[in-house]
Amino acid sequence: MFRIFGLLFSFFIFSPVFAQGISGSRLEEIQKRGELRVTGNRNFDPFYISDPKDGFPGFDAELGKKYAEFLGVKYTFTNRPEFEDFAEAIKTGEADIAFSGLSSTLERSKKGSFSSPYLVSTTGALVNKNALPPPPEGNIITTVYFRSVKDLDSVSGLSFSVRAFSASHEFLLSIFPNSRIFTYGSMESAWNSVKEGQANCFVGDSLYIRGLLLKQRSILSNFRALIESTQENHVSALLPKGDIYFSRNFEFFLSELRRTGELKSLEDKYFNRSDWVK
Repeated sequence: MFRIFGLLFSFFIFSPVFAQGISGSRLEEIQKRGELRVTGNRNFDPFYISDPKDGFPGFDAELGKKYAEFLGVKYTFTNRPEFEDFAEAIKTGEADIAFSGLSSTLERSKKGSFSSPYLVSTTGALVNKNALPPPPEGNIITTVYFRSVKDLDSVSGLSFSVRAFSASHEFLLSIFPNSRIFTYGSMESAWNSVKEGQANCFVGDSLYIRGLLLKQRSILSNFRALIESTQENHVSALLPKGDIYFSRNFEFFLSELRRTGELKSLEDKYFNRSDWVK
């Protein structure tokens, strides 16, 4: 009897229909206006693709649209550049939820509620092969010993380029506190600085690096990709802080995408295949 009651309670709590009657929840506002307001950074391949091929708007763009369909409302998107902008928009009601390849951190959790991760990545790197030491005598494979960022701790003369205030930036400061670290406002700017020779190692989220390599495999002729796991970066949605009903509703939506394999198919579409690349 208690089990049956628990199942019924879970159904009502997670049901988007029941959520319409929950006073004070953002879900009630979304249902009343008939619109889910999503925010993120549209210049962030392949989470959002600024000039997409038909059927390939980006991982987070598709995820947001699927959630709007689940709620039975219209999907609208507004572009914002940074986490602080996402958090402020959600706080003021200009946006309801943020999807933007966001890594959750304790500091960021003070500004909003993070969902469980829908992608798990790690801190990775693209290091100029000329900055790596020569192989041991008789070894013709020059980079076999370098697979993760931590493998660089014995390499001298490295300079790093990273997006400021990101999980990758925090990681660099903890592992390489005495190294030269150049910070930029975006991962794209940080990567460009390495291509232009201002630093010899780009550090960023491994999913972003995988996207770069899918767009341009020739990168590997001059750079070594280090994307083996060093720490887990949890890519999550940002929701209004303290709105338990909205969070539970979204968690149920995510759990169904995992159960049916839709989430894995979406990951394969953008991070394991290059069909989205023009």
